[in-house]
Amino acid sequence: MTSINCLLRVRAFHPATHLFTAAITFAVTVLFSPLNLIAQGTATLSGRITDRQSGQPLSGAHISVPGTAQGAVSRSDGSYRLTLPAGRHPIFVNYVGYAPRRDTVNVTAGETVTGDYALDRGIAELNAAVIIGTRSHDRTVLNSPVPVDVLTPTEIRQTGQVETSQIIQLLAPSFNFPRPTVADGTDHIRPSTLRGLGPDQVLVLVNGKRRHTSSLVNVNGTIGRGSTGVDLNAIPASAIERIEILRDGAAAQYGSDAIAGVINIILKSDESTDAEYEVGSNNTKLKGLPGDNKLSDGDVSAVSANTGKLFSGNGFLHVTGQYENRGSTNRSLLDKRAQYFAGDPRNAVIAANGQLHFRQGDAHANDIAFFGNSAFPAFANGAQVYAFGGISHREGQGAGNWRMPSNNNTVRAIYPDGFLPLINSTIGDYSGTLGVKGEGKGWTYDLSSVYGHNRFDFDVTNSDNPTLGTASPTSFYSGSLKFGEATANLDLTRAFPIGHFESPLNVAIGAEARRDSYGIIAGEPDSYRDGGVKVLDGPNAGAQPTPGAQVFPGFQPGDAGNHSRTNYAGYLDFEASPIRKLLLGLAGRTEHYSDFGSATIGKVSGRFELFPGYAIRGAFNSGFRAPSLGQEFFSSTATNFLNIGGTLTAVEVRTLPVTSGPAKALGAKPLKAERSENASVGVALQPLANLSLTSDYYHIVIRDRIVFSGNFTGAAMTNFLASQGFPGVGSARYFTNAIDTRTNGLDIVTRYALDFGTRGITGFTGGYNHTVTVVTHVDSTPPALATQNAVLFDRLERSRIEEGQPHTTFSATLDHTIRRFNVTLHTTRFGEVGSRGATNPALDQKYKARWITDANVTVPVARQVGVTFGVNNIADVYPSENIPANNNSGIFPYSGISPFGFNGRFMYIRTHWDR
Repeated sequence: MTSINCLLRVRAFHPATHLFTAAITFAVTVLFSPLNLIAQGTATLSGRITDRQSGQPLSGAHISVPGTAQGAVSRSDGSYRLTLPAGRHPIFVNYVGYAPRRDTVNVTAGETVTGDYALDRGIAELNAAVIIGTRSHDRTVLNSPVPVDVLTPTEIRQTGQVETSQIIQLLAPSFNFPRPTVADGTDHIRPSTLRGLGPDQVLVLVNGKRRHTSSLVNVNGTIGRGSTGVDLNAIPASAIERIEILRDGAAAQYGSDAIAGVINIILKSDESTDAEYEVGSNNTKLKGLPGDNKLSDGDVSAVSANTGKLFSGNGFLHVTGQYENRGSTNRSLLDKRAQYFAGDPRNAVIAANGQLHFRQGDAHANDIAFFGNSAFPAFANGAQVYAFGGISHREGQGAGNWRMPSNNNTVRAIYPDGFLPLINSTIGDYSGTLGVKGEGKGWTYDLSSVYGHNRFDFDVTNSDNPTLGTASPTSFYSGSLKFGEATANLDLTRAFPIGHFESPLNVAIGAEARRDSYGIIAGEPDSYRDGGVKVLDGPNAGAQPTPGAQVFPGFQPGDAGNHSRTNYAGYLDFEASPIRKLLLGLAGRTEHYSDFGSATIGKVSGRFELFPGYAIRGAFNSGFRAPSLGQEFFSSTATNFLNIGGTLTAVEVRTLPVTSGPAKALGAKPLKAERSENASVGVALQPLANLSLTSDYYHIVIRDRIVFSGNFTGAAMTNFLASQGFPGVGSARYFTNAIDTRTNGLDIVTRYALDFGTRGITGFTGGYNHTVTVVTHVDSTPPALATQNAVLFDRLERSRIEEGQPHTTFSATLDHTIRRFNVTLHTTRFGEVGSRGATNPALDQKYKARWITDANVTVPVARQVGVTFGVNNIADVYPSENIPANNNSGIFPYSGISPFGFNGRFMYIRTHWDR
């Protein structure tokens, strides 16, 4: 395995390109070989899959032959039909919510063999089958060499949430999903993290295929600042069968980004038909409001529908539609600051009574999405074509900061009493996958092509461009961001019997080619241009106002452009049990990027069963993450409100691409890939049939971590930017490989189930995550910045990484189900978080840990209809309040780094119908 210190090196001759070509040639030979178009020496395995307790058929259960692409899905009556070559075959039966079954069958050519399987429920979640983290087809949560969580359909539904990110946060303690506010585009696509790392350090798959990221670069003061992550909420929760979370570094298996782990979203593929409708709202008390403090907002209305059909030859089609309208929330308090010029009597009235000027809370969002998952009936040679994908459209509205009537950037002839500018988003997202899988010449193959695209349009309303004076429009198109990703994959697997090994050696070889594209589209000229008009009136008449639309100046022609890159990769993966109790894995991957060079990485993993039900496991891997195109080429001027002297002050901030002249003048260097080492060791225990526990310690070192610099401010910086063609801009920043970090943590997951027969099943799930990340190295500030008293990586940016996410998270779920009646109680303890001032320690603050408890009850009201009544955050808990130095004169009581937001109690009713 190549040393981590030699991870990155540019090669003119790269083996990944040749491996990809060889793999494609092999697949074409297999697919089009005449010998494989004739079904020779085949037999049929057929039967029914049922619930052991009730005898009822199970629709959508998966039956497969491990190590091959052969498999089938049970129909509505539980029946299945599977074509097999003559011989002896292991059989694996899996259905989410039930314990998997294993069997072995012997079939002869032309024979039809009956195989009926009754599955046990109640202990399902203890040892669910998994496909992530391994190339084998018979792994489960407990016999996997690396930690994997499986979020089942029942658990997903019982959260009461309609957003995918919030569902994962409730069920996986190592996953964090804060609720940023007044953060421009980040209000509309909110970032999420795993194991306390960045949003771009976790890889997201759909049905095992890489999911594209969003086009948005998070550039404001939020968790995940400087990153580009996947918009999980573009995937409708109603389309999801289950979610697998690999909590281990896996870049050697899946490629760039998989430093913290991998999230694999499995789409529904059964023939169920159902529909849901949910309504809810926040019903809370907000301290500081006039009157009784009662508040109701954030109305949610969501409807979804699913239908599926199975076809002969293991074909299926499942489609989902989902619509959600989420109202905005507001937890800002009255603004009592002087709004008008000195001496204006209206200031006294406002000081006495206050006015509600701001909107701090969730942005309004209107989402609609359609997803489909399908497979055509298999050909005679067993090859099967599959396709899946979806499209989503979101319209949102978030607020900026209030502009006082006395502000130089307020055209008082248009807004005599000030204004609250609004950012309106239109986000389009679509993806599609087409592939073929099967068996040929002893190998199982999967050849696929994926394309995904995301576009973010910015429109500003209720605003002005003060340099246009009274002729200024009040609405602007400020431009767009777009990102596209095209990926081609070939995966080949085969099991080779080896001597006295307990199990065959499972060999996987694969190749990948990918093309990423990123673009910025300029806004209309009025959104960014300097119209030449100075401040028209007041004591500062004749001064230079800030050009561009207030809240979000448009992307300029100099920002606009289209950028792309390609990369080729190849991997090898081995897994075997040399003796009965030992499982070993070895993986290696090499990648070549057109813009920064090559990376070669590896992974070793193992599991040893001390005795039945007690095993130790561990893994070590080297990894990397290539800089995103957004980090390389994002360019804009934005309005940031920085805490200067305890007051939020509007500052125009220029984001400089590292390759631009101004950035180079300030010491910027070309970005390079992050390098990582990830080690883990743990135990997987099942002392009882209905009790399981896993505990895994992890250690992650990241070198050359890409971060967004601090905001370089000051008179010298303002003059420098003006000399570079950016008048009125008072701050600058750029991306940089400035730091190394070390993350240590512990994950514990336990599950317990009790089956009371006709009185139902009680289940308990508990999870604990402890994560601490420290910055171990910071590059020296370039001399060009030091001369302007600027710091490359300041205290504020350091605090986001070291204390901006909870160090500890604990969650517990208790539920009881009797047929279609269910009651669920869930509680989460979010640990302490903190923030620091960029230069002023007086702004440092800790936000205390909080317990959030949810409950819901599902009652059947008809044979096919159930109603759920639920309350999230029963006790109406809020985070710690901001200290006076951080609350913007008492207007912002809470911070956006809160891991559970600050909306208070949420109550909902959901009606579910199934056929």
